[in-house]
Amino acid sequence: MKHLERYEPSEDGKTTNQQDKGLLFVHPKFGKVKDLYLENFQIVGTYVDTLRQLFKGAMNLDFLTDIEDSLSFGEKTFRFVGHDWILGKSGKASGYQYRLQNNQLGVIIFCKMFHSRAESIGSHLKIECSPWFLDNRSPKKVDQFLANIAKMILRCAEPHYPAIHLAVDVQGWKPDNDLSERMTCKSRRVSNYFGIDKAEFTVSDVSCVYDRAQSFKFGSAGAVQLAIYNKTIQARDFDKFDYMEHKWQESTQLDDGSSGYDPESDVFRFEVRFHHSVIQQFALGTCNKETGEIGVKMNTYTEVIKHIQALWQYGLRSFKLKYNSNYLDPIWTILLEDIVFKYPESAYKDNLHYKRYYKKATSFSGKNYQLYIGNLLSACARKGLKFKRVLRELQGSVIWDDIAQHYEKKNTTENQLIERLRESYQERILMGYSI
Repeated sequence: MKHLERYEPSEDGKTTNQQDKGLLFVHPKFGKVKDLYLENFQIVGTYVDTLRQLFKGAMNLDFLTDIEDSLSFGEKTFRFVGHDWILGKSGKASGYQYRLQNNQLGVIIFCKMFHSRAESIGSHLKIECSPWFLDNRSPKKVDQFLANIAKMILRCAEPHYPAIHLAVDVQGWKPDNDLSERMTCKSRRVSNYFGIDKAEFTVSDVSCVYDRAQSFKFGSAGAVQLAIYNKTIQARDFDKFDYMEHKWQESTQLDDGSSGYDPESDVFRFEVRFHHSVIQQFALGTCNKETGEIGVKMNTYTEVIKHIQALWQYGLRSFKLKYNSNYLDPIWTILLEDIVFKYPESAYKDNLHYKRYYKKATSFSGKNYQLYIGNLLSACARKGLKFKRVLRELQGSVIWDDIAQHYEKKNTTENQLIERLRESYQERILMGYSI
């Protein structure tokens, strides 16, 4: 799709001049489409909003014993790496058994996968970092802090493809009621919400719904997802407005020391969220155009942030807000052409061709996985084994990770898959397979 022509007013204010960064958008045949100068439009911030870093390894059994003992004695806090943490059990939806949380620091630690043995190598650790934690540290310092946590919790800890959320905040723009109709994307999953009273917010995610505002979400949380929402209202609802307003004032600081941020105008956020699996696909598929070498390092925050501009561009091109069938909406042109994530470690790599690597279909298809699982369940049911032992056999298989990934692509989490297996196995037992 094409971009509308961009203009800016001349110094005398009577004429306009074509300008690459102009905020007056003109259709070549039908004239003026949008004048964002009249709306006092401005970009008030570009941020890495959230980081979720995975680590692979086997659980440190001494650490695991410590937190289990603390829970058994009813202790609510746990001293770890020089900080106090709220200690608790995590819900099955997270995929992890235990949670250490320090909101003042801005970090949540999830450890010990529910359906994997502690002594087995696996993604037993996920660390979620809030914006305020990331703001106060360089990417290198963030990685050092997370690595220190990992070496205390895991044996043979290795960082493994983080998930990352990129955010751009703007003033002088608000979504139209038909935004979801004009948005095109590969996913059919689209949600929009109006005036719902209750919202939930965690370090790792932002709810879709805020009072008195519209919020939109496009795509799947397990791939690339776009969220558009009123950040002013969200920040007030969760008592983070002072923190955000300070960031907006800093981002719009003028030469005379004053700020361009308008406290009377709402801020809307565009947030592109990349799942761990997407970062992995980019790491495996990106190609050096000069050498032909395939693959780049994206295992840590420092490594991913080098490619942050390319990720933003990819995310915006995955979702297109149309003005009409031929042209992009003006706000999409601005997001694509004007946004630059300014990090010392970040630079657009002209010599790289960014591409996601997808495993090619093989003769061992999803049907084969179903047959394998079904036959194993039936054979174990004939022996009358307990489901826990059957599950250990399955998860000990060399293809369990492939099976879990296959079902995840079908929007079935590993926890949901295991519950299905439990029900299917129980049916076999009740049907008398063991008689």
